[in-house]
Amino acid sequence: MRIFLTGGNGFLGKQLLPLLAKHEVLMVGRRDFNDFQDNVSYVRGDLSDLSNLQDKIKMFCPKVCINLAWQGLPDYSFSTCLNNFSVTLRFFEFLARIGCKTVFSAGTCWEYGEMNGRVHESDVPENMNLFASIKSGLYLAGKSIFNSCDINFIWGRFFFIYGVGQRETSLIPSCFQAVDEGKTPHIKNPDAINDFIHVQDAARAIVELIEAKDLSGVFNIGSGVPTKVGDICKIILKKKNANLKHPITDEPSNGHGLWADLSHISKHTKWTPQISIEEGIQMTIDSFSKK
Repeated sequence: MRIFLTGGNGFLGKQLLPLLAKHEVLMVGRRDFNDFQDNVSYVRGDLSDLSNLQDKIKMFCPKVCINLAWQGLPDYSFSTCLNNFSVTLRFFEFLARIGCKTVFSAGTCWEYGEMNGRVHESDVPENMNLFASIKSGLYLAGKSIFNSCDINFIWGRFFFIYGVGQRETSLIPSCFQAVDEGKTPHIKNPDAINDFIHVQDAARAIVELIEAKDLSGVFNIGSGVPTKVGDICKIILKKKNANLKHPITDEPSNGHGLWADLSHISKHTKWTPQISIEEGIQMTIDSFSKK
């Protein structure tokens, strides 16, 4: 199967590429790429300059596109979100014209807004922030474009992905850094509940979804397990054998949060998350130790 991949140089994309070994892959990215595989061709470029990429993509004639690209993170400003919306929408229109059969694109659990508890794909969002609104709008626009062309459109609603290669300012890497410096981790809301999914599990979910036959729609991609932010720090302290206090905060804490209902993806694929939060944190610690 010929797959066109955007964002393959990123946190999730780097874990996805090895899982696509049996497919022929054309990948586009804005940075140098050195992790070459026999089945992967790389084009340096930017979706915002799609005109310079169109001929190469057409010649490749992809049957599947996996779109993980999103520029500017962690900048969630209006201008950045609007630019990403415009770039992605033009890209969707291009994919529809060249006859791509399946498109997977990355959404976010933030699309559920301020909902609490276990969330299902059919739940109606409440009070979405700007980033989530833009993502939700892209899903609706993509659905309209691809439905009119009989193209399978899969929208993966990712929860909180963690693991090797995550941004240093994210929760787990920042806790690692604090502990290594002999400091107590400082977090805003230790009682907040999130759904943490290891990046390898998230990558496997993408493969299962694109290899399923004639699949479309929204799919939660998470662990399905609610975990307090403070408990993440406690696990790190324990595994690092750090003689430090539990995480501290300057703000009132609450136990609000959401986690994924996985019944929909379980019904349509054989995918289930395999790496527990304890195992995933240990894997991350081990990778840091090798550096």
